[in-house]
Amino acid sequence: MFREIKKRQIILENRKPYNKQISDYITELDKSDWICSSLRMNGSALTKTQIEKMMKGEFIEDAPLSAHALIEKYSRLFKTARDMLQMSSSFNKDMLFTFAKILSEDDNISYRRTNPVLVSLNYNPPHPSEIAEQVDLLMTWFYSDDMSTNPVRKAACLHHRIIEIYPFESITEDVARSAMYYFLMEQGFHPFELNLGEREYNISITEYLKKENLEPFYNAVESSLFTKMEIIVQLTKDKTPYHS
Repeated sequence: MFREIKKRQIILENRKPYNKQISDYITELDKSDWICSSLRMNGSALTKTQIEKMMKGEFIEDAPLSAHALIEKYSRLFKTARDMLQMSSSFNKDMLFTFAKILSEDDNISYRRTNPVLVSLNYNPPHPSEIAEQVDLLMTWFYSDDMSTNPVRKAACLHHRIIEIYPFESITEDVARSAMYYFLMEQGFHPFELNLGEREYNISITEYLKKENLEPFYNAVESSLFTKMEIIVQLTKDKTPYHS
């Protein structure tokens, strides 16, 4: 399927620049997919329609106040990622802290100091004293990794390796997804709505933590990205490029 993804990427590159209306619509779609996936992976029962209304500032009485606040955080996260991309910033260790600061609303956030048991993943992450070294090893792998022929697989692996270290407290999963999305955006792809439920998501992580089996998560990422690219191919079909 990755070969088909690359074909569609080439098609879309040849259609750029999109007209402003299409470009703005795709940006909002990217934002919605990022936020909807993050909320669902965190166990939210909100519908996509509800989430998109809340993204526009509408107050949903059935939604907890915490969900409204979380959507605002994700919106800031998405904007920050786009701003960094416009500055041609490549993924690096500092970005983990940038994402964590936004999600925690703590400008002084540091690596976790506790040693939690992750019940949903049946996993004990490394001791806090090992986190800094583990993150450095992660970045060494990231810069030297030979998955350049398939950045989608590298992004999926990056996500799981961040969770394996679990550098922050409860926001680590969100930081991992943000890193995955950012790296893929850097490679010219779009954020997508991950085609997994919370339980399936946790199972895919556990498969990697226990067996180093990346395939369940990679397959979901690959198929979800393919679906998103198909949508954009249709949106940009027979559209006149926009020239400023």
